[in-house]
Parts: sequence; C-alpha cells; structure tokens
Amino acid sequence: MVDDATPIASNGAGSYEKTRQRHFSYLMSRMPEFLARLRWSRAEIDAEQTRALRDLVSHAVRSSPWHRERLRGLDGDRLTPAALRDIPPMTKGDLMEHWDAIVTDPRCTLAAAETHLAGLAADSYFLDDLHVIASGGSSGKRGVFVYDWYGWAASALGLMRGLYDILLSLGRQPGPFATVSAYVASHATSALGQTFSNPERPSVRAPVSLPLAEIVAILNRAQPSLLHTYPSMLPALCEEAHSGHLHIAPALIWSTSEPLLPEVRAMVEATWSAPVANGWAASESNGGAFCCPAGAGFHIGEDLNIIEPIDEHGNPVPRGQRSAKILVTNLYNRIMPLIRYEITDEFQIAAGPCRCGSAYLKVADVHGRADDVFRYASGTTVHPLNFRSSLGKDPAIVEYQVRQTQRGAEIAIVARATVDIEALRSTLAQRLIGLGLPAPEVIVRRVDRIERQDAGKLKRFIPLPTL
Repeated sequence: MVDDATPIASNGAGSYEKTRQRHFSYLMSRMPEFLARLRWSRAEIDAEQTRALRDLVSHAVRSSPWHRERLRGLDGDRLTPAALRDIPPMTKGDLMEHWDAIVTDPRCTLAAAETHLAGLAADSYFLDDLHVIASGGSSGKRGVFVYDWYGWAASALGLMRGLYDILLSLGRQPGPFATVSAYVASHATSALGQTFSNPERPSVRAPVSLPLAEIVAILNRAQPSLLHTYPSMLPALCEEAHSGHLHIAPALIWSTSEPLLPEVRAMVEATWSAPVANGWAASESNGGAFCCPAGAGFHIGEDLNIIEPIDEHGNPVPRGQRSAKILVTNLYNRIMPLIRYEITDEFQIAAGPCRCGSAYLKVADVHGRADDVFRYASGTTVHPLNFRSSLGKDPAIVEYQVRQTQRGAEIAIVARATVDIEALRSTLAQRLIGLGLPAPEVIVRRVDRIERQDAGKLKRFIPLPTL
C-alpha cells in the first residue's frame, strides 16, 4: 500500500538536507517489506499487481484530464492486467505534448519542471516533495518525468532490493559503494544516489565524464565492495585493472542504463572473479526490475510495473521470443500515470521459471533497442547484432560506436592493441552484402575516445535520422 509520508518543505540547502534525511529514513523503513516481496508467490504478485493497477487507473481518471478522456468508459474497479490490451498505447510524444494534462498535481507544469531542471547544480526537490528528471535522449527524443514522494522512494527500493539480496547471499553486508555514472542531477542515476545516500555507508561518485585516470584514482581510494557503472565503461575499467592501474576487489558489480553485452559480462567476471548484477531501468520506471542472483538476466518488478513485450505491429510476443519494444505501466508513481507507455527496448521473457526460484518473470539481458536498427533506402534492414558479432569478439577492441551512413557504416573503435582494420572492414562489408546491401561502404577508424551523451551514456549504434 502507498504511504505518502507527509514530507517537509525543502526550500534552501538546510531544508533540502532535512527533507532528504526524512526521505532516506522513509526508504529504509520500507526496505524490509520490499525485500520480503522478493519471496512472494505468483498469487501474491498477481494480487498486488491487480490492486495497484485498479488504484492507479482510478486515480488517473479522477485527477488527470488527459487520462480521463483516454480511459473514458473503463471500469477501473474491475480492471485486470489482461484487460490492458484494450487501452491504446501512449508514447513519449503524447507525454511531452500533453504533459500538463497528464500529471495529477495541478501545481505541476512542464514549464516549471523545465525551469527547475535548468537550474539544477545538485539534487533538489521540486515543489517541496517531488523530483523531476530528464531522459538522456538515447532514443532521439528527450523526456521529462516527475515523481512523487512514494514514487521516488519506490524507484530506489525497486532497484536496491535485488542488490541487497545478492550481497546477503554472498555473506556480505552492504559496504563501500562507488558509482561511475552521470553527475548532473537531472539524470536518475545521479539524483537517486544523492537523495538516498547512506551516511553510515561510505560512498563516492565518479562522474563518467572525468578523465579515466581520475576515475581510477577515485576508485582506488574508495575500495568499493559494490561498483556501479554503465556497461560501456566496464571494458575500460577492466583494462585499467589488467594494466595494474586499478587496484580494487569488488564483491559485486552492478550494471545499469545500457545494454549489457555477453562479452562484456564475461570480461568483467574474469577480471574480478565477482558476479555482475545486471538491472533494467528507464526514466519512466526507475524501479522497473531487480537483479537476478542466478547470473545473467533480471526479473521484472511486477509488483511495481506491468511490462508487455510486443512486436513492431503492437501484437503480444510469446515468451522465449525477442520483442521489438515493450509497453510499460508504472504502478507506483501516481503523479504521472504512465499506462501502456511505449519504450523501444527489446525484451525476451524466459519461457520457464528461473533457477533462482523467484516467481517474478525473468528477462534475458537486454542487448539492444529497436531504435538501433539500420534501415537503408534499398530496403535492407541491418540489426546491430550483425556489427556486434565482429566488434564484440575482438579482445583488442575496448569500445566502439557505429554510425549509419547512406551506403554503409562508419565505425569508431578504441583499442588496447593492434587491430587489423582492413580485415575488420572487409568482414563487416561482406556481412552487409550478405544481408542485401549493394556495394556497401564501410569505414573503420581508431580513436582515443568516444564522446558520450549528456547523461554519460554511450550510444553504440546511431541510425540515420528518419523523415
């Protein structure tokens, strides 16, 4: 059940810290409940999902003008997750065009939220008890999202509970924590960590935008037992460890915000002999999933979300098959009802139960997005896996980025050893020919560094803009 926990006004630095501490105390008071939910049976998960869905839809109809019109005639008190299919999806375009009419708090306007974001130097509450974040725009479209008091805490709880559970299973209490991720507080990876930093557990933040040598120095001083970063940063950190510059021994590595490729997971596990916990989160649903203690993949937090994998035509995708996109219903953030919200991540839900014993749905590691597919004027479609199969298996290539061109692709690589550029170029060109692209032009160049987005993420595949 949602407990709004009356917040304290947060104007000024002193008020912010007072409110933050109250919010952190609230989060910790709910942690035992959220840990216990990991052991729920299928019946308990289904019951909570149905209860939360009915509560969300009823609230949206009462308090959101846009949803009131969209959900007209729907009986929220009788709604079941299966009946969601009768509701048309909503997109990021819908959200940004109708933002003021979608939110359920009349104090909130997109203009005020944008002003708040523009003035952020560090984490800050919006309108006393809310949080506003912006998406990194990896799909090409920027989004602005507001979270209420409970929703912001549930975001952190949904993410953290799986990590706590894994550490406890390893016989380790949560210890020093280090994150190499976004620094700007408009991004969830930074803002959540600032709001819910634990004064009893040493933690450091190393902005991913720093020079690598500075990041290494910060981590060496911190000696984290839990290391969090983006998957695209892991190869570089592994290389620093192999070269003798990085001297840490994390008990657990936590990967978020980008697709975790199998070759990166294997590299990290070989470097530190420690498990890699992969999670999934989106600005639309920060607490959308939790890490699986059995290894690869993650579990959907179905007590907090409903996720529907669909194909490119919007039809449901059976378990065991990879979707083109997903529809997310965030059950825990009542101030911005996102009901069947489209995200272009490709999910593949396991056909059977997970060997870890969890009753929550298991998803294979996300390896890409539908937005990463290259579509050429000739009609040829090229999935990013066709590039990854060559770029990912070469141990000398630490990082890469593939940009679509009119007749092929331009590829930038960061390498730690000699790479046969011509052989790589020829292999990729032959693969494109085999897929039906006539006379492809493939350019491979070696670079010292690949620029990241404002959120610190690395977009590996950049298609040509569509008209």
